[in-house]
Amino acid sequence: MYSFLLYAASVSPSPIPEISEDAARSIGPGFVGFVATAALVIVTIFIIRDMTRRIRRVRYQGEAEARQQELVERGKDIQPDEPGDKPAH
Repeated sequence: MYSFLLYAASVSPSPIPEISEDAARSIGPGFVGFVATAALVIVTIFIIRDMTRRIRRVRYQGEAEARQQELVERGKDIQPDEPGDKPAH
């Protein structure tokens, strides 16, 4: 076991080959990669804005329903349920 550790520690890595300047330019993603990344960013922004609007709409709808329910409960105290009933004061 110790011999394996000594062998692993003594092995030197192979040297990195030299890369020419022309080859270095062709390795990157280029213009197509830039366009794809920009498109993803733009689509993500629109999706986040749409999601924010929908969440806000649901929250306002819940608040409006709660207000409506509160007004209905208050109205039951004021108005009679059946024709001919006297309102409760």
